[in-house]
Amino acid sequence: MIFSVILPMPPTTNNLFVNVGKSRKPSEQYVAWMRNAILETFAQVPAANRIGGLITITMQVPAKTPGDIDNRIKAAVDCLVKSRRIDDDKNVWSITITRSHLLKEGVRITVEAAE
Repeated sequence: MIFSVILPMPPTTNNLFVNVGKSRKPSEQYVAWMRNAILETFAQVPAANRIGGLITITMQVPAKTPGDIDNRIKAAVDCLVKSRRIDDDKNVWSITITRSHLLKEGVRITVEAAE
């Protein structure tokens, strides 16, 4: 089983949470991105394509993406869990992140059952 989804560019890990007193909460940017990303996932990946068990994830970002591309994976994987397209991020066997000259905006995420 395999599926792919194109999502808006995830916020960096550095911008996912904010300090509120002595605790942390999701940032407004993260909440808004997650809401939109879940709707995009629902529209592009039918629930029947859900993959349970061990998985591999490949994520492509546009070649001109500024900053560290590895800071983008956390939010993307959280979206896959919250949209119930994968069971749990503890089941991720491997992750590959690459820059792509073909992708102009957003991120392309491909999820495949691990062998």
